[in-house]
Amino acid sequence: MKEAALRAVVHRYISRLLEGRDDFDDNASLAQLGLDKKDIEDLIFHLEDELGVTAFTVEEDRMLKTARTANDLSRFLLEIGRH
Repeated sequence: MKEAALRAVVHRYISRLLEGRDDFDDNASLAQLGLDKKDIEDLIFHLEDELGVTAFTVEEDRMLKTARTANDLSRFLLEIGRH
């Protein structure tokens, strides 16, 4: 999947969690948008399923600790998609 398309998927899923609000910047803090650790974990699992990629548990744990923005999630998914 191309980077722009992947970013659009990530943005769309976050927008769903924000109940349709899609006016956020992809560099905005996920916490400031109102997403907690559980929301981010669910988001990662849904995105992996949608994109047909699988991360090792260690990679998912690292992402949960370091994901701060939608762009962080996109970079992570691009990275695991290359495996």
